[in-house]
Formats: sequence, structure tokens, C-alpha cells
Amino acid sequence: MSSLPAYDARDSAIDRLAASDLRALQTTRLRASVQYAFEHTAFWRKKFDEVGVRPEEIRELRDLPRVPFCSKRELLADQAAHPPFGSYLGAEPHRLVRFTMTSGTTGTPLRRVFSARDWTIACDRLGRHAHVGPGDVVMMLGPIDGLMGPSASFESATRAGACVVLAGLYDSRTKARLIRDLRPAAVHGSPSYLLHLVDVARAVGVDLTSAGIRTVVSSGEPGAAVAATRQRLTDGWGAFVRDGYGLTELFPLGGGCRHSTALHIASDLVITEIVDAESGESLPCGQPGEVVYTNIAGDTQPLLRYRTGDVARLAAEGACACGFTGSRLERAIEGRVDDMIWLRGMNVFPSAIEAVVREFAELADEYEIEVRESATLPALTVRAERRPGADPAVEEGLANRVREAVMSAVRVSVNVELLAHGTLPRADPRAKKRRVRRVN
Repeated sequence: MSSLPAYDARDSAIDRLAASDLRALQTTRLRASVQYAFEHTAFWRKKFDEVGVRPEEIRELRDLPRVPFCSKRELLADQAAHPPFGSYLGAEPHRLVRFTMTSGTTGTPLRRVFSARDWTIACDRLGRHAHVGPGDVVMMLGPIDGLMGPSASFESATRAGACVVLAGLYDSRTKARLIRDLRPAAVHGSPSYLLHLVDVARAVGVDLTSAGIRTVVSSGEPGAAVAATRQRLTDGWGAFVRDGYGLTELFPLGGGCRHSTALHIASDLVITEIVDAESGESLPCGQPGEVVYTNIAGDTQPLLRYRTGDVARLAAEGACACGFTGSRLERAIEGRVDDMIWLRGMNVFPSAIEAVVREFAELADEYEIEVRESATLPALTVRAERRPGADPAVEEGLANRVREAVMSAVRVSVNVELLAHGTLPRADPRAKKRRVRRVN
């Protein structure tokens, strides 16, 4: 049977390939990955047989739509039927060196394993543009055990020679004081927890902006690419905020740069498509839809046309100002398909509501969106906290201004409720924050 070459993910020149060279690289790797998945996994042989396609028929990028989709639900069912890792496992058990699981807050986690080859790719991808080195301190604010992104970030930073502080089990006050004392060059956390820690640091008299931090890596949740959220993070931390992005099912895939908040996707590792969430039809650049990735590098659990459930849009072809020429998600991740709000004939993106809420300096960082389902007229309510010490006497006028701004942005009627600071649940570094709550 065929095997995949040991692809080198360290070379930063890959991110600046000419369009024709990138297409040639992706085409070669797509052919090899399709053949490998068919030969090595019962899961993919069955899926190809069901649609009557042979792997040798997938010769060009334009043939990709002939490949069947796969979804997390299918993979979970496959792992349940063929424990522990599913019949889409493409590597022999003796080659497995790393076990992780997806970190979603609901449902059964998906088990993800890596061969030594694939784990090297994951760590090398993160080190392609290393922002730390010997003498630097890196602080990881959340736990890393069993999580792909944090674990690969930890190993990548240690390989670069940095001292890594695993602070996931420390309380927030301790973390703030450690940042003051250790003066890390980089801090990693989710956007909701990074915002929360700014408030905690102020409460214990720590000025994060004077801690010498060069880079704040925001990952695990959408949000850092929302301009107003990014500005709050920048102001609170006094550092460049980088939106990190990856999927446990795949690899660390990319992030933003100093020139753009668009997510730069490692196009030597995956082929990126945007499709209509209902029909599965491909959508053009600039139109939002579900993100679909085809893994063209990995050998452990090969995934072709994987429906992520993330909502985004492809940027127009051409290079970013930083020189990156691969696929870019223009506005980063705008939400989840299951978080999309269909209200009175309109699709409402949660990120559009976040952008409005963050613009109001009178509001604190915590907010939630409640969708009250109804057979007749669903209702949307935005609940946001006032800043500590805010005067409740001005609440009515502020609520009206927030409501008008949200309605202008999403073009549907909404309710706005302002709450006292501390009312809503605080961010937890151990879990992803879900802002949309649906009630009947």
C-alpha cells in the first residue's frame, strides 16, 4: 500500500508560493491523500464506494467536489462502532504517539490520535513563524492536557528554546501576579478569559500593559478578529493580539498577522472550501458559509471534505500585505452553523452583535445572546453588564442606544437588558465560551 512522504512544515517560504506553485503542491498532495485514505481506511473505502467514485478519478483540484463530505457526527458514530479510534484510523497502532480529544462544551468529544509524523507536522506548523526563542517566557493560561492546540503550542515553544509556564491550574489572581513577576514575551488564552483576566489584574493592582508582553495569542473561541474586541484586548494587554486557529481533527491551521485580522490558513496542509450549509454547494469568495477542509498532509486519521460547522468567508485571491498567498478567511470565524440565528427571515451572525456591544465603553466584557424560540415570532435578547461603578440612572438611555445600534447592524428587532457587573457567569480558562443561549 502507498504511504505519504514526510512533508516539511517548517519552511516559511511555503506561505508565499505563487498561485500556480501552490495549486501544483495542493494537487499533488490531494491525489496522494485520496489514494492513501482509500487504501488504508475502511471508512473512506465505503464512502467512495457509496458515491461510485474511484480515487484515481480525483486528479485535479476541480475534482474535489466529487469527494464525499464527512462530518463530526459521522466520525463519532464511526468511533462508537469501531472503538477506540474509528475505522478512519489510517496508521497502525504502534505508530501512534499522541492522544487528544476535541474540547467542545457539548456532546461527546472526538478522539484524535497522531503518528510521530503527524505530530511533528503539527508542532512544526506552529514554529513556522516562531515569535519566541531562548530567554523568552511563554505563559499558557488554560490547561493543555489532552488538548491538541495547547499541547502543540507548548512543544513548539519549548523546541524554540522558550521557558513555558503552564498556568492552567492556577487561580486568576495568581496568574496576574505571575505575569507581573515573570514578564512573559507571549501569553496564550481564549479571548473571553483574556478579557476577564484584565479585570482581575486591575483588581489586584497589576498593570498588564507594563509587563513587557510582545504577543497575546487568542485561540479556542471566535472573537479576537472582531475589531472592537481586538481593541479591548490590545488596550488591556498592551501587546499585539494574534488570533490563533486550528482544529483538533486536523492541525494548527493559522492565524492573523499585523496587517490583517483575516485567518491565514496553512494551505500546504489543507484545502479550504466555503459551502452553503444546507445544499453543500460551493460559494464564491466574499460570501459566508460553512468552512470545509480537506487534509492533504496527515496520515493518522485522514479527513477529506470535513464539514467544520464554522462560518466564514474566503478572501479574494491575492497576497496579504504580509506576503501570505494561501487561503484566508476574510473576517476570521464569524460563528458556528449551530449558533446561527434565523430570525424573521434574516440570518444573524453572533459576531455582528459582539462588534456592537464591544463598541460601548460603558459596557463590561461579559454579555450573552438569548434566542427565545417560538412557533410564531422568535425573540432575540442581548444581555450585557455595565462597567463597575456605572450609574444605573443612565441605564435606560444606554439600553436604547445599544438596542438601536444592534438593530442597525443586524436589521432585526432586538431587546436589550443591562445587568449589574458580575451578574453573568465569568469566563473559564478550561472551557470554550458559548455566547448564544436558546430557550423555549
